[in-house]
Amino acid sequence: MLDFRNIIVERMIMHQINAKVDPQDHATAVYDASLLEHDDSVLSIIKVRLIDAAGKRSKAFELEIERTDEGSFVALTRDLKTKTEPEFIEVSCRIADLLAESQTRTSIPGGFIILLQCTDEIDNTAIYIVIKAEPHEALQRLEGQSQISLLKKVFLSPSQKLFKIGVLFEKVIDGDEVDLNDINTQFGCFLFDDQFRAVSQPAEYFYKDFLGFSTSKNSKIQSQRFYDKTEVFIKENVDEFNQQSDLLNALKIEFTTNQETLITPFDFANRYIPVEQNLRGRYIAEIVNELPPSIEKDDALIKTRLTNVKVDFPNKIKISGPNDSFLESVQFLDSNELGEIDLNEEGYTLIRIKGRPYRDE
Repeated sequence: MLDFRNIIVERMIMHQINAKVDPQDHATAVYDASLLEHDDSVLSIIKVRLIDAAGKRSKAFELEIERTDEGSFVALTRDLKTKTEPEFIEVSCRIADLLAESQTRTSIPGGFIILLQCTDEIDNTAIYIVIKAEPHEALQRLEGQSQISLLKKVFLSPSQKLFKIGVLFEKVIDGDEVDLNDINTQFGCFLFDDQFRAVSQPAEYFYKDFLGFSTSKNSKIQSQRFYDKTEVFIKENVDEFNQQSDLLNALKIEFTTNQETLITPFDFANRYIPVEQNLRGRYIAEIVNELPPSIEKDDALIKTRLTNVKVDFPNKIKISGPNDSFLESVQFLDSNELGEIDLNEEGYTLIRIKGRPYRDE
């Protein structure tokens, strides 16, 4: 992980992004024609935001560079340190356009894009940071208002969830290790996003469509994708409560009791998903084929869910608790078993809930 305490900000610029409104095809960018002044108080605020973002393991992701074609973020950014000031400003406007063009839904908010060209003072390597800020209040550049004044308001937002941060950095490597045909041997990339969800398409506009990064080799993200997709499949396709509970428990065991370091989705299907009603075939087609063949286990994004049990009922009724105590203390009974229960037995509470658990009704 990069240490943002060691960065020196060489140049920075900010442009405004106006959200898409119908009938526009995408959002629009409003450019600033000059670099931001170097203000120590603002730089300190930015560094604090970056350090805080990097410290959140569940929201900080090392990704792979996927797109390097002409006009892509990486192609525009990788040589910024060699550009003159007018060239830097021109490229930053093209990057702002790229973000605006990636925002093709009216539900994606506008905000500001801040581009920083930095240097790691330890390794003397280039670090390029792009921040999309979505302030909690509508901020507009007012006539006569200084850039620094506006930037302070943007970064003093009370919520860090309103920032998406992409980082492209030069790697420190020996010349023999550089593969000129593989950009990932020359540069690394990170994403910091408090609102990121591994199976959420809305998250893709920033890291995939705008930055051109890929999540395919990130173990945290792929572990969550496997868990989420499998959980949803089981809940939507297995109606019998006890069978569904057993399958969901087997899914948790993959990350808790099972000591293997890799998950193989195809093997999980063959071990646990029943063949009845072509469930296994559908799981392989819908889930397994959408995941990598093997996934390095990393439970950072699902840790809380592994230690808790939650049972959903219709009408937003939920029962939840820690795994061990839940299994010891809670029983779900069908009508045949109810007659065998001593209602006067001390220490138990009988609750009647309308609807079936784990069912969409």
